[in-house]
Amino acid sequence: MTTGLEKKKYWVVVGTRPEVIKQAPVYFELVDRFGVENVALIGTGQHKELLNQALSHFDLKLDLNLEIMQPNQTLAASSSAVLQKMNELFQTSRPEWLVVQGDTTSAAMAAWAAFLSEVKVAHNEAGLRSYDLVNPFPEEANRRLISVIADVHFAPTRLAQEALLREGVSRDKIVVTGNTGIDSLHWTLLQTCPTRVSGWLERFKASGQKPVLVTAHRRENKRKMDQWFSALARFTTENREFSLVFPFHPNHTALAYAEKYLGDSDRAMIMPAIGYDETCHLLNACAFVVTDSGGIQEEAASLGIPVVVCRETTERMEAVEAGLAKLAGTDPDPVIQAMDWAAMMSRLSPGRSTNSIFGDGHAAMRVVNALDRRIMVRESGLAQEALKAA
Repeated sequence: MTTGLEKKKYWVVVGTRPEVIKQAPVYFELVDRFGVENVALIGTGQHKELLNQALSHFDLKLDLNLEIMQPNQTLAASSSAVLQKMNELFQTSRPEWLVVQGDTTSAAMAAWAAFLSEVKVAHNEAGLRSYDLVNPFPEEANRRLISVIADVHFAPTRLAQEALLREGVSRDKIVVTGNTGIDSLHWTLLQTCPTRVSGWLERFKASGQKPVLVTAHRRENKRKMDQWFSALARFTTENREFSLVFPFHPNHTALAYAEKYLGDSDRAMIMPAIGYDETCHLLNACAFVVTDSGGIQEEAASLGIPVVVCRETTERMEAVEAGLAKLAGTDPDPVIQAMDWAAMMSRLSPGRSTNSIFGDGHAAMRVVNALDRRIMVRESGLAQEALKAA
């Protein structure tokens, strides 16, 4: 099978919108360092609409799309499809490095296929841990699997590095880089605010409302959405200065509950998923955030925006320890209490300041610097072996 990947030394894998967001800076840095002829961007097709949306934002095109998703496909089926199709690629093409990101099915199965084919794996955003295999599910298991087989681990923070060390990963295989998602956030906020977001913000300002971004999509929260969204409705009734903005995920996990509790509210906007650039600019203007997303936790905390985390655990304890986030679960009373805290924080500190808790915007450069050094070391070792043999 001819794919055009045969001579490319670095393969960057993406399957979901968050992966594009966090892999795009790495891809661009690799291209700048080694040339586009040596770098491939491979999509698995785990997401479709959201993936294409994110690719468009960064003006990226896939070198190959595996298009693994089928209607009503299960996790087992999608895992099998990624594993099989990546394995087929490795039969005809062998990169120097396969770069995977985070904890998705795409990342875990692409990494496993690489391991079985003896291709080196670089793990971007390594070492995040909740220590609970069902929160988040299946992401906690996915990232632990990748950590077992990765050849180099790019840890976004010291806490992530410490988790890897406790699990027996050699220190010389871990590089603390910051999170590449913060690279993308900083770059995106330098771009012009999308027209639609500007219009929303003008309306909020004219009505004296403060927007609050809400996101909800996690599988493990599916049976808890009723109580969570009932809490959101209570909060808007008791705090009329805030208005919720809920772009619902394409998996529609929370849509029915949003419509049930917020559909008739004049303090809530419910809409289909918005673009990454729209999300960043809206987020930057919000009073606070209520979410079960991982990336939003990082982005909001980095901008100094209070975060209510509606999950039982989080692998991003840095924000909680810094006083920028509250772990609330989904029971109504703790969620209300956490939202009251976030509202108070936004009133006390209207002039927020950014921070580098999750990264300083230069993580991708550190990732590629580390790969560059390891390539040079490897090639130097091969040259020495050749001299000895001669």
